[in-house]
Amino acid sequence: MDWLNFLIHINDVLTASVSATAFALLLYLFFYNRRSRVARHFNKLLGCIIIVYLVDILLTGSRNHALSEKLLRLQWLGIAFTPALYLEFAHAIQLTVQEDHFPRWLRVGNLVMGGLVTLFAFFTDLVVHNGITSAGAMHLHAGPLFYPFAFLFIAATRWGLRVTTRARQRCYTSAARRRMAYLSIGFVAPAIGVFPYLLIIGWPAALPSNMLWISLILSNLAIAIMLAMMAYSIAFIGALSPERVIKHRLVRFLLRGPLTALLALSVFGIGLTGEQKLGLEEHTLSLVAAAISIILAQLGVELGKPLLDLALYRHESQEIAQIQELSQRLLTTADIEQFLENILAAMCELLNSRGGFIATWEEEQLHREIWCGLHISEEEVANFSVPAAAKSLQTSGFLIWDDYWIAPLRDKSAEHLLGLVGLRKPDTTLPLPPTQNKQLAELLAQASAALEDRRLQEIILLAFSSLYDELEEIQQRRSRLRYDQAEPDQFTHVNSEEVAAQVHDALAHYWGGPRLTKNPLLDLQIVQQSSAQHDYSTIKALRSILSEGIERLRPDGKRQLTAPEWLLYNILELKFLRGKTVREVALRLAVSESSFYRKQRVAIENLSQIIMEMEKEAHQQNSERKPSTES
Repeated sequence: MDWLNFLIHINDVLTASVSATAFALLLYLFFYNRRSRVARHFNKLLGCIIIVYLVDILLTGSRNHALSEKLLRLQWLGIAFTPALYLEFAHAIQLTVQEDHFPRWLRVGNLVMGGLVTLFAFFTDLVVHNGITSAGAMHLHAGPLFYPFAFLFIAATRWGLRVTTRARQRCYTSAARRRMAYLSIGFVAPAIGVFPYLLIIGWPAALPSNMLWISLILSNLAIAIMLAMMAYSIAFIGALSPERVIKHRLVRFLLRGPLTALLALSVFGIGLTGEQKLGLEEHTLSLVAAAISIILAQLGVELGKPLLDLALYRHESQEIAQIQELSQRLLTTADIEQFLENILAAMCELLNSRGGFIATWEEEQLHREIWCGLHISEEEVANFSVPAAAKSLQTSGFLIWDDYWIAPLRDKSAEHLLGLVGLRKPDTTLPLPPTQNKQLAELLAQASAALEDRRLQEIILLAFSSLYDELEEIQQRRSRLRYDQAEPDQFTHVNSEEVAAQVHDALAHYWGGPRLTKNPLLDLQIVQQSSAQHDYSTIKALRSILSEGIERLRPDGKRQLTAPEWLLYNILELKFLRGKTVREVALRLAVSESSFYRKQRVAIENLSQIIMEMEKEAHQQNSERKPSTES
């Protein structure tokens, strides 16, 4: 067996895996932690690693010496900027635990130096020159400027590692110290991955070639593990999500991304070897094996979810199971409406009715929810009088109203009316046969249970919605106090109900009035900043912020007046921006006035949440600009 080629193939697979891991972690931190200064600078280091390893992949099996030398010089785009980005990364870590006045000129100078080293490496022989192959690995020779650069590279890495260890000592919680320790252990991973060690002395001829590739394999494994450790630690810095959510999301991402990529590449390599042994055409077995491995890896992650949850949530597995079960049992409005529509259709089919409706009883008034067959308007249902119809109660339990048979829907205690089922006068007579009556009773019980469950679910969701702001505030406190106890009172409690009331007042006098001109929202930072664009008028600025918030509620696509997803936007836009009356808006949106007021309250609550998020974004942008201004 040719052990040298075998080790080279393994190293090629691991090189591609490290590149895929770095790319996956870059995407994860970009989408989930891009507001974190530390994550943004770490992503830049990951970009350098990707460049270096991508060139190594392109060099695999290359026999064109001139092209290989150009690729090795291009590799310095990632190597040359690593010291400068290490300084930026270490500076960002330092800012998480204390104020730091890092000279801006030094940071700019490091980036300029990285650019000059890249140009020298690619166009001159001052940094590197003359490619050569040693022990099966091609590398360049060191030029006169390489050794000063190597000194700066090592100095920047050492200084950054010292900053990281000091930052760990300033952490106030055991969890933060543990994660900062992970970050310190993995801190040297980018340096190990990009530094061109063979430029210094090459590979001694006295040592076996296999030893070089074994060391490269081990270093690639170590780099992949250390990058994952760094990303794990960085994912918690400044994050507002609960720790269990971050941990679970990151682990599943690593399993579905880098680990799956490693498995697919390994199987692909084995498939290539098998093709040669069996005499098959190239890529006939390897591609099929890679595709199967990807599918099996995803299936394995899904089937292994209970074990993964048990490993991640050892001390809170019962609570997590309850939360997950609750999320699976909750029904959306569309789910309940579809269920009720199926029940109504089954009733019409059972009694040979041409159509019917289901109406809910809310705020002492009926509201049409579902109808099928012949259309019945909201106004017709609203005009139905329950007390008057009760006088027409039949022995079968039906109420007769015009051409409709009406059946009440009550809760389990039979004390509270939930709604009504109306069926267009069926082609049958009362009383119903026992079998038919039993089937109808079962359908009515299911409809009642659905309406009762929806009311209970609305109560649950309302209770949760009142906790959102408090939970977010707790996460904000945890994300800051985890690493620094300076200025802990900067997070003040915000009462969402008060903000919603202030937003409603501002909308009510949107085009002028004391509830707008004296509104506390005028003191918001976003309003103060926006006033410069509106002739320094805070009134105009607040009006602009409200309009922008309403636009954020606008769904994608063409506007529809009666579509459910457009309801909240249409209510705010028609009622407050255009100044239409409640009756006019309700008629255009095909909703009752009582339903309109309920939906308007929900719309204003959503708008207030958007404005609060805009305000937090403004505070965060100011806090990020402050350190750079001081430096």
